Amino acid sequence: MRFAEVVIVGGGVIGASVAYHLAARGCGDVVVIERGALRGEGSTGRAT
Repeated sequence: MRFAEVVIVGGGVIGASVAYHLAARGCGDVVVIERGALRGEGSTGRAT
């Protein structure tokens, strides 16, 4: 079984930004779960 301090579901613009800022603030164990092969591939200018 694998454990993480923070798990972020979705690696779009917001998910990637949250992961970045958590890591910058010292959160050492952040996992981003994304269903697509490339991070951020589902993000568009129309995202809310």
